[in-house]
Amino acid sequence: MHDLIIRGGEVHDGFGHPARTADVEGARSSEAVRPAGITVGLLLESLGAHVLRPLRLPHGAEAPVGAPVIYDGDQGMTGLADAVLLLPGRPGSELLAWAAGQGVAAVVVRLASVDVPSWHAAADLAGVPLLECAPEVPWGQLYTLIDSVLAMTAPIPESDGSLSADLFSLANDIALRAGGAVAIENLSMRVLAYSTIAGQEVDEARRDGILGRRVPAHPTNAEEYAAVLRATTAVWSTEPQEYHPRLAIAIRDRGEALGTIWIVQGSQPLADDAGEVLLDGARQAAPQLARFTLAANAERRKRTEQLGCLVHGTGSAREIAHFFGLAHDEPVSVLVIGRHAASGVGTHSSSDETSAEYLGDLLRMGLSAYRMPAAVSSIDGQAVVVVNAPAEASVLRSVTMTVLSQADERLPGTWRAGVSRTLPGVADAPRGLIQARQAFEVASRIRDRSRVAEHATLGAELLLLEAYDGLRASRALDGEPLSIVADHDALMGTDYVRSARSWIAANYDVVVAAKALSLHPNTLRYRLRKLAEVIDLNDPDKRLAFALQLRLLEIRDSSGR
Repeated sequence: MHDLIIRGGEVHDGFGHPARTADVEGARSSEAVRPAGITVGLLLESLGAHVLRPLRLPHGAEAPVGAPVIYDGDQGMTGLADAVLLLPGRPGSELLAWAAGQGVAAVVVRLASVDVPSWHAAADLAGVPLLECAPEVPWGQLYTLIDSVLAMTAPIPESDGSLSADLFSLANDIALRAGGAVAIENLSMRVLAYSTIAGQEVDEARRDGILGRRVPAHPTNAEEYAAVLRATTAVWSTEPQEYHPRLAIAIRDRGEALGTIWIVQGSQPLADDAGEVLLDGARQAAPQLARFTLAANAERRKRTEQLGCLVHGTGSAREIAHFFGLAHDEPVSVLVIGRHAASGVGTHSSSDETSAEYLGDLLRMGLSAYRMPAAVSSIDGQAVVVVNAPAEASVLRSVTMTVLSQADERLPGTWRAGVSRTLPGVADAPRGLIQARQAFEVASRIRDRSRVAEHATLGAELLLLEAYDGLRASRALDGEPLSIVADHDALMGTDYVRSARSWIAANYDVVVAAKALSLHPNTLRYRLRKLAEVIDLNDPDKRLAFALQLRLLEIRDSSGR
């Protein structure tokens, strides 16, 4: 299954679009997973008032709802029947009449961004439910939460013909019986469902888990989760100590662990039979998680196989483009996000695969929220994306930067991204993958470069990396003229190597370099005159070689390779 690396709540997406988990994504590929009866009322109940609140329900809360859509006035929007339409910015109330004409099931606004009386009147006139997004919840997070609720509220047929409770209802039932806030997670530590009982006490980790759908990274995570998964009954978790204690149990199906259930103990003790309540809850949750895991694994394997064929040039580009909903003959870019590993390119662990799958989910959801068709999966420990967009598209960069921010906050390690040049069509994806990985190398190995590197702007950096890789096994990298200056520093106690590096980095501007070194300019001039007695700085070849050696050693120091 999955490695245990992260714990806690779950990641929130700052631009806020993606955290549709791989398990949820895979489950949604089956029509049986998306229930036919999700209503406005059930959506409000599942998310809770801290996320979504009713402002106006002209015909009650029984209207069925479908997928969330973020409104974009610059695009002609169609296919909105039963959609939950999210309206960022300061929209006008006339949009409600338009939404009704499109068959929208509900409209969501922020209270501070609208004239409440006019919107109430317009909602009544249009007959469209009007909901409020809580101020602290970014639009993308709301998008993710609604999407997850739609996927996770399908009941499962039992052998006796009855229906098991959906996971959100199950979480509420456990919370009421045990006396604490509940979260149900899969083995990737993604929050699949949570309780929404009024007044239940939660801490920061639980709050982040609800909003972000991923457990925050913490040094104690692996040990705490391993203890839960080893046990056959409910066990207490008191780490991290800054959060409330939790009672947890593993969810198993025929002995195989599928996920966990966690109850937060607030200021009041949990019920005496909380352990038995958890055991019963785990039994009820097992069929849901078994189905989601099976569907998710199959869907993930299919996506990975198809994208692998595309970027390695071993399948029909046209058929694969159709599989992912890409336009075959329109321009594409390839993006990779990976963990910077000092041990070198190509080395990755199963934890990288799990993290890359999660980041791929974030990217897929972020791009889909902007209606940008993309093929996304995890390949060799990296999230890989082929998208119908130019490499310089501002939306692509914005989504990528937000995903990197989430990676830094929630995942161990340092994460960087590389973007290919804009390519003519999907068939050029193999060339794009090479370019994206070259750009990723620059972002990872050259200090002070952007966290998102675009291949089209990296000619000099790519040359430097190629020179470094060619020379790092050679004595030339540490040889003359650099070795002469370094030996002089070691013997005489001078600081010529560092002084020269700053001088060259400042484009040979003494005043700028002296400021960086916290020296008087005349002091640096004196050092440079003395350095010229050690090596001939007037010789253009020596000066070029010296500058190149200093720059390549910076690359070695920053990349750890």
